[in-house]
Amino acid sequence: MANLMRCKACGYVTDQGNIKDVCPACGVPAKMFEPYNHPVSLKRRRILDLHTHPVMVHFPQAFALTLFILSCFAFFVPQSLMETLSSTIKTLSVLLPFFLIPAIATGLMDGKLRFRKVTTPLLRKKIILSLIFFITAVVMAALVLSEQILNTPTHMIYFVLTIIVSLCGALLGLIGGKLLDAKFPG
Repeated sequence: MANLMRCKACGYVTDQGNIKDVCPACGVPAKMFEPYNHPVSLKRRRILDLHTHPVMVHFPQAFALTLFILSCFAFFVPQSLMETLSSTIKTLSVLLPFFLIPAIATGLMDGKLRFRKVTTPLLRKKIILSLIFFITAVVMAALVLSEQILNTPTHMIYFVLTIIVSLCGALLGLIGGKLLDAKFPG
């Protein structure tokens, strides 16, 4: 079993053999490391250390913000670029719900591994926000598939929906950041 060490300055945990002259995370001298006994079992830690949920959530968050920005551009771009912009918005809108499914699934798995249940107050908030994000993304996809939305009254509805998914993504990230290092021992 590896000898774990923790940086006293920033809390970074690594194998003793990985420590060189300075902490790889914060740069303080290696003498700032102390022995560390991880409170989470090795089996759970191996899965949590893959960080599948934090990785998976970046795709829908990036799509949501990109759709918001592209929807803003649609108010100002020349008509000659409208077809290209519309195709891009349509493609990203249709893909967004499909990228949300693994993000939500890995979030539920991560919550279960970290806290042994997904009914904690912050996880409940994340689940509700995820459902709002997903439902809004499905509505956006349905809108772009059913009609041409740019330069129509529907564009304003679509624009508001991009604000909602962007806010959901941001709030989910803020809550997730608070939970990232929290783990139920054992």
